[in-house]
Amino acid sequence: MEKCPDKSVTNKEMIIIGGGIAGLVLALGLKKRLGLDVAVYEQAQAYGDGVGGAIGMYANGLRVIKDISPETLSRIRESGKPYVYRRWMRHDGSEIAVGTEKSLAKFESDEEAEELASIGIRRWKIQRILYESCVEAGIEVVMGKRVAKIDSSGADGGIVKVSFVDGETIETDYGVKSVTRNSLFSQTDPEYTGMTCLMGVAPIPSSKEGIRFPSSITTKCHCCFYPTAENETIFQLYFPEVEKPETWKVLSEEEGLAECDVLANRFREDGWDKQFIEPLEKATNVIRVGLRARNPIPRWRDEHNRIILLGDAAHPPVPYIGQGAMMAIEDVGILLALMEELAMTKADDESAPQVRSESMETVLRLYEALRIPRTTEMLANSNALGKMQLERATNPSGWEIAWKEWKIWADVMYHGTLPIMWKGAGYNYREAVIKILEEEKISQ
Repeated sequence: MEKCPDKSVTNKEMIIIGGGIAGLVLALGLKKRLGLDVAVYEQAQAYGDGVGGAIGMYANGLRVIKDISPETLSRIRESGKPYVYRRWMRHDGSEIAVGTEKSLAKFESDEEAEELASIGIRRWKIQRILYESCVEAGIEVVMGKRVAKIDSSGADGGIVKVSFVDGETIETDYGVKSVTRNSLFSQTDPEYTGMTCLMGVAPIPSSKEGIRFPSSITTKCHCCFYPTAENETIFQLYFPEVEKPETWKVLSEEEGLAECDVLANRFREDGWDKQFIEPLEKATNVIRVGLRARNPIPRWRDEHNRIILLGDAAHPPVPYIGQGAMMAIEDVGILLALMEELAMTKADDESAPQVRSESMETVLRLYEALRIPRTTEMLANSNALGKMQLERATNPSGWEIAWKEWKIWADVMYHGTLPIMWKGAGYNYREAVIKILEEEKISQ
């Protein structure tokens, strides 16, 4: 993808720091749904094609994108691969249970179920689609801009100052950070969870339709394999390991092939089915990361209600439940819906819609009231799911493993999936906003 032109923007109603998935979805929503003039500042010099990992996208996040831009949703779906099934497996290829993705959420119609069905997609593809959608909507995305400081001390006069490391300073009415928070907000260092993940991409079709979750008591690891295209499979291998941050990096082609070759041989010796070995033999874009976690911070806005946090800046994810990016997109949906209901003037022939600053304190108070408990719960659910998978791979008791597998089978047979998954994909941001407005008896 081409590099964006380096331009200065000083007359935007809101600027977004961080041009990742959440930042671009927010920019698109502020422009298309609320009619606001916004800009995005991203520290990377350019968006790269064909690099990085992948994500799962589920109904709770896809619904937000659909409400902002059905066209963008269609492009995302065309660039990903539906899961259809969710398979819990053993390392030898035998299946414990098979659920359907339609069981993850309630839908108003068959058409909505199809539109919002979960998919796997490469991160660079969704980034490109969102970037192109923003450009088409007239949103300025400024690359190569790393923030040094955000200052809201002048916000009593309606000013937020953003200073960049290149010396440029701009002023705006509101600032949203979708990347690492700064000293305006309390912060604690994330703690290593004891798990390391090796992930990569293989240019081969999935041997079975759906997303697969094998675990192995012999290798003492659990994994996730899922499709992102007709001939593309993502693998994520989770191992309990001591903390080695010096090894957490994007591996070179040679390093990635060597490490995956070692693992493939180990898998063969441990009796893994070939469907799990073949992706390792053809791996590309291999990354090793240590999984760190911290609880969502207790405050997502500054004292002047001018600087707002969302996404990873407020609640770094743990991947086991596949809801990291969806939580960030939910943040966007909730913020947009509350602003639309409570803080926007009506557009007319002579003036564009504007933010009523006197209403933003209420908007952000309700935003925190909805999002902090929600993301805290999802972090706990993700950790619980990861613990269950780890215990399947490391528990020395055959009886306990059999019990856990029976529990998975029973839940999937009765519910169509694991009930813990409902709390992610089954969330409807619109209903959450309606409910809290009714509880608070607030209307526009």
